[in-house]
Amino acid sequence: MKGQPWVLWLSQRWFSARRASGGAASSVLASAGIAIGVTALVVVLGVMNGFQLGYIDSILEISSYHVRVKADGKGEPDGSLIARLRSEKTVRSVVPFLETQVLLSSSNGRSSPVKIRAIPANAPVEDRGFSDALGISPEAFAEADGIVIGAELARYLNVVAGDKVQIISLLSNESSGILAHTESVRINQVFRSGFYDYDFGLGFIDIQGAAALFPLDEPRSYTYGIKLESRNDDAAMVARFEALGIPAAEGWRDYNRSFFSALRTEKTMMLLLVGLIFLVVGVNIFQSMRRNVLERMEEMALIKAIGGGIEELRSVFILDGLFIGLIGSFAGLVLGLLVATNVNAIFVGVGSLLNALSVLVSTVTGSQSSDFSIFSPDYFYLMEVTVRLLFPEIFFIVAAAIASSAAAAALAASYVSSLEPAELLRHE
Repeated sequence: MKGQPWVLWLSQRWFSARRASGGAASSVLASAGIAIGVTALVVVLGVMNGFQLGYIDSILEISSYHVRVKADGKGEPDGSLIARLRSEKTVRSVVPFLETQVLLSSSNGRSSPVKIRAIPANAPVEDRGFSDALGISPEAFAEADGIVIGAELARYLNVVAGDKVQIISLLSNESSGILAHTESVRINQVFRSGFYDYDFGLGFIDIQGAAALFPLDEPRSYTYGIKLESRNDDAAMVARFEALGIPAAEGWRDYNRSFFSALRTEKTMMLLLVGLIFLVVGVNIFQSMRRNVLERMEEMALIKAIGGGIEELRSVFILDGLFIGLIGSFAGLVLGLLVATNVNAIFVGVGSLLNALSVLVSTVTGSQSSDFSIFSPDYFYLMEVTVRLLFPEIFFIVAAAIASSAAAAALAASYVSSLEPAELLRHE
C-alpha cells in the first residue's frame, strides 16, 4: 500500500463520514475560530497600518524629513553645503530651516504657544511633498511678513487668512539679557494636515522675514531637511554624507527612534494578543483529532495489518487538520478583506442604524433624539479610517493559521505510533 494515493482518499472519506454522522461540529467550530482569528488580524492590522503609515508619511513630509544635517552659522544658509547635498543623485529636495518657540496672539485676546519654523519662500515649490501634505499653494510665502498656521490654531484664535496676529518671542544676548519682542504678521494661508499636533501647534514663516525672531548677530543653528527618492535609503545616505565629511547627519529612523519604537511595540503586542486565538483553536483541533484517532483505532489496526504504514496513517489526520486550516483561513481572509476595504462604509451604516434607533426611542419616549457620529469631532480628530493592507503581513497571518492547524493535527496523530494491530484485534 505504500506509495499509493489512498492517504488522500481515506482522509476525505473519514471527513465526509464524520460530517454525515453529525460529528463534524468540532471541525466546524475550529474552522470558524480560525476564520474569526484571520478576519480580526487582517482588519486590525490594516487599520493599524493605515494610522501608523499615514502618521509616518505626514511626519516625514511635514516635520522630520528623511535625513537632517545640522550646521551652525550666521546670516544666510550655506549655499555651498546645499549644492553639495543636492548633487547626490538620490536627493529629491533640500530645505534649510530654523525653529523657535513663540506665543501667537490674536486681536480678541486669545493666545497659544506655537513652534515656528522659518523656511525659504520657495519651499512649497522645492518640496512638493511638503506643500501637498499641508494643502498649501506655492504662493503661501509670497509676502515676507506673512505666516501660515494650522486650521485648529486658526479656529482657536478665531482668525482666518488675511487677519493679523501677534508673534511674541523672547530674545537674549549678553549685553541686554532677555527681551520680549512682539511682531505683527498677516496670516497668508491656513493648512490642515489631518494631525492635531501640527494643525494646532505648528506655524511657518519666510526665512527672509524672520530676522526679528533670529537676529543676524546671533549664531544660527540651521537644519537642512533632505528628502530622498526613497525614504528607506536614509541609512545609506547618512553613511554617504559622513564619508563626504558632512557632519551631524541623522536619518529619520534615529531622529524619531522613540516614537517609531512605540509603534513597533504596539503592533507586536497586538499580533500576540490576537494571535492567541490561533492557540485556542489549535487546542480545539488537537482534542478533535485525538478523539478521531481513538474512534478510528479498529479501522487503523486493519489498515496497518494489511500493510499500511504509521507515517501514512499519521498523514491522514494531518491532512484533515490542513483541510480545516485551509477552509478557515480562506473564509477569514475573504471576510477580513471585505471588512477592511469597506470599513468606512460599515461605520457609516452603524452610525445610521444607531441614529435610526435613537429616533425610534425618542418617538416612543417623547425625548429628544441625538445625532450620533462614529467620527464625532468631540472625540476623534479624523474624517475617515485609512486602511493599508500589506501582502507580507497577510501572508504571515494565513500561513500561521494553517500551520497552527497542521501542528495541532500532527501532535494528535502522534498517538497512531503507539497502535499495535495484533493487540487491538486480539481484544476485539
